[in-house]
Amino acid sequence: MGTSASSRGSNKNQPLVPAWADDQPDQPLPTPEPLRFRAFRTSFGKALSGGDSDELKRALGHFARTATGGNAVGPRRFGNVYSAGGDLYSALRGVADGQAVPGLDTNQFLGRSTDFFAQALGQLLAGDSADADRINRAVQEAVAEVLDLNQAFDPAVLTDDVIAELMSEFLSQSVFQVIVEEAGGAWDRAPDEQKSADCERSLLDLIRVVVEKSLLKRLNGGKTSFTKAEIKDFMREAIRTAWSEWETYQ
Repeated sequence: MGTSASSRGSNKNQPLVPAWADDQPDQPLPTPEPLRFRAFRTSFGKALSGGDSDELKRALGHFARTATGGNAVGPRRFGNVYSAGGDLYSALRGVADGQAVPGLDTNQFLGRSTDFFAQALGQLLAGDSADADRINRAVQEAVAEVLDLNQAFDPAVLTDDVIAELMSEFLSQSVFQVIVEEAGGAWDRAPDEQKSADCERSLLDLIRVVVEKSLLKRLNGGKTSFTKAEIKDFMREAIRTAWSEWETYQ
């Protein structure tokens, strides 16, 4: 888990949603507020330098309301993630059901570690957008959190519940990475690496809570198979729900 310091840029003068990531490219974007990251990074820095969990939640509030333009705009940033999520679900479902998955030969994973499966899955789904590394990392982190990487991979482990957990963790990890990167120079406020790691874990837990509440409700609602379009819609809904909740954090 975590993002290298070199990837934690300042993100100055950028539009609210990069064109290559926009889930609604045909819709106009509002003009970003001046210094839109300042309040978010200030609160995040305070959380890193010794603040309590309320400071981290306050940072999420600033992130949702101002840094990303609110729940009507911020969730648009994850267009590539939604597409990759649809492909991830389809791949997991195919492997679990013994169906052919383009780009994946299930037989090559039998008898090999789950880590090998995670790497192959991440590389397959990464695509060639500017989000490729983030998607690859999110897929691998999701598998690492839900499954035992050191165990030999067995398609039978991909039950409906496990697939739902993997999807929720993938989306949480994707959002986590973006927030970590947008924090920019606030990371310099951490007194040591342990405090940085603790803050990352707390942030990821806050993200998981809201993502799971929406996404798992959809995936565990009684139906056992979904289309890519349905998965993308569920993920959009989960992110909008997260942003709406974070906007209430003061």
